[in-house]
Amino acid sequence: MYATSNAPSYVEVINQNLERLLVFETVFKEYVHTCKNIEKGNCYASESLDRLRVYFTKNVIKFCSFVDSVDAEAAPCNYAAFHRVLVNGLRGIRSGVLDILQAIGPDQIDHERFDAGLAEQQAARAQIDSAFSKILDPIF
Repeated sequence: MYATSNAPSYVEVINQNLERLLVFETVFKEYVHTCKNIEKGNCYASESLDRLRVYFTKNVIKFCSFVDSVDAEAAPCNYAAFHRVLVNGLRGIRSGVLDILQAIGPDQIDHERFDAGLAEQQAARAQIDSAFSKILDPIF
């Protein structure tokens, strides 16, 4: 009889983390969209950059904890390179999101910083996509 482990495999954990990442990405894209709408005046009377910043901050705190938890995952040696690239990409997204958050003032947006944050997120996503495309490459 074989012993079975109830612990999820690394691949299962990464799949769960990828699902969580997609949720965070969707939420952050909605915040960006809402920022633009508020600036144009295309929003509800109760919506403001100041209130949006409060909600955005709460999700950024959760995302930072998520990045730290992924970083703390123990990757098997055959996934170590992938894991490093994934974590670096997540850190890049975190840095971009933090730039966006800091660009949102009580009544205006620092567009230069906001756009830099968006660009940093995009570059980090490309890094993560690259990691997933090479996940099955042999390690020498």
